[in-house]
Amino acid sequence: MKGGDKMSDDINDLTKPKQTESIYKLLLAEDDFANAEYVKLVMRHQNINVIHAKNGSEALDMFKNTPLVDIILMDIKMPIMDGYEATREIRKLNLKIPVIALTAFALDGDREKALNAGCTDYLTKPVSKDILLSVIGSYLAKI
Repeated sequence: MKGGDKMSDDINDLTKPKQTESIYKLLLAEDDFANAEYVKLVMRHQNINVIHAKNGSEALDMFKNTPLVDIILMDIKMPIMDGYEATREIRKLNLKIPVIALTAFALDGDREKALNAGCTDYLTKPVSKDILLSVIGSYLAKI
């Protein structure tokens, strides 16, 4: 029965591990649980492993202690250490890693402030899955 064979093939394709694809590592600095879960969900099927920090200080520690982080998504307003300070500290350690501000701050001057702190790019919340993946993909393609 051909229909059954097709279904078996489809199931086999789903259970086979992907080959020759690299796994990227994304450091997410985000204090809001719902926002963090959204990013994790979007990245789950994109071959991107998410490491989650709940504030800028945690993000800085994770960056120092986690080898081979490829890209950072940085919330701006967080407890203990905000995203501006965390980005400035990360830039002292690494000038090249893409740091993308992902923030609800959308007033005039907020983008400039993030870029001046060392962010590579700036996205405002809420951000669509397509825009998030497009921006992250554009930086990962350069690695």
